[in-house]
Amino acid sequence: MIHSRILIQRVVSPDGKSVASAKSIAIASAAESTISQTVTVQVSSSKGCSSSSTSSISKYTQKN
Repeated sequence: MIHSRILIQRVVSPDGKSVASAKSIAIASAAESTISQTVTVQVSSSKGCSSSSTSSISKYTQKN
């Protein structure tokens, strides 16, 4: 069975000139015991825009 979770958060400055948004996507598979997560952050302002993204995959094994 595959479980997924998506979280999107957006922050705007009081003057409306700067915007920051973050998006996190996590997918977990019980059959493979694998969790994959991607996080993307983007910041925009009147001076420009910057963006960064990270991804990770974690594998777990169950001991009997």
